[in-house]
Amino acid sequence: MKQHYIALFLAMAALTQPVISNVAQAADEAPVAAPAAVSSAPVANAEVTDESDEFKMFRFSLRMDKLDFVKKAMGLNAEQEKKFFDQYVRYDIELKALNDARLAIVEDYAANFEKITDKDADKLVKRSLAFRKDRTKLLEKYYAKIAKVTSKVIAARFLQVESVLQGSSDVVIGSSIPLMSK
Repeated sequence: MKQHYIALFLAMAALTQPVISNVAQAADEAPVAAPAAVSSAPVANAEVTDESDEFKMFRFSLRMDKLDFVKKAMGLNAEQEKKFFDQYVRYDIELKALNDARLAIVEDYAANFEKITDKDADKLVKRSLAFRKDRTKLLEKYYAKIAKVTSKVIAARFLQVESVLQGSSDVVIGSSIPLMSK
């Protein structure tokens, strides 16, 4: 069953990576490549055998690609970029914690998919709605923080970029999860 979870998440993540690249192409930019520090770093004579380590490395790589995409999409000068990313890095850490909770919801659904009860379904829906509310609160919090250190226009652009990324991610994740049985 553990293999099922990892396969499910890797499938979702594999679909998410092209979404980031497609959004960049739609904005008339070159596709986002992995930063040199991530893509060209040699693995020192060791095979990563622990699935947890592989998952962490894969997730880290996706986050680096996302940061590169956000940097390009925001198009800030050096001073604005420093102020923006001082806040954005904090935002991304908090978002990761929320996404961990979302992953737990997906894992719980996968574990109970074939035998889900009304009670289980209700709990999953409430957790999912709480995730969405928390994610919106996080965006509101960082809109205010970014607007304070940069400008409201830059903060609004932050929301636009995150809305595209989150919307794309929501579609990919939602479309890869089977509907509950009748």
